[in-house]
Amino acid sequence: MKNLGRCKTMQFFIDLTNETPIYQKKHRLSKHEWELVDERCKELHETGLIQPSSSNFIAIIVMPSKNDLIGLWTEKRMCGDYRPLNMVTAHDRYPMPIPEKSFDSIGDSNIFIIVDMNQSFN
Repeated sequence: MKNLGRCKTMQFFIDLTNETPIYQKKHRLSKHEWELVDERCKELHETGLIQPSSSNFIAIIVMPSKNDLIGLWTEKRMCGDYRPLNMVTAHDRYPMPIPEKSFDSIGDSNIFIIVDMNQSFN
């Protein structure tokens, strides 16, 4: 995490269909899961990827299982559940391009870059 590159800090806004804050009550997690959440939040804060917020919008934390190094589902991954927010998000007038169109645009290129998507949700 500490070796991640940095980009210019940006501020952005999500257009909503109404201005009622979206919030959810805490989801029940085990003591072990809360320890993982605390550890993960501390790590993300220390690396500058997250900061304290005073927003009226609150998303719950969920801890789905993920594969460990030998392929067993023993690891936990911290995620935010943004489905209620997505339901009131205004639709984008300029959606992402169709993947096939993007693939066609690279044509006869010879050099490609692989991006590590380990923390892609950040």
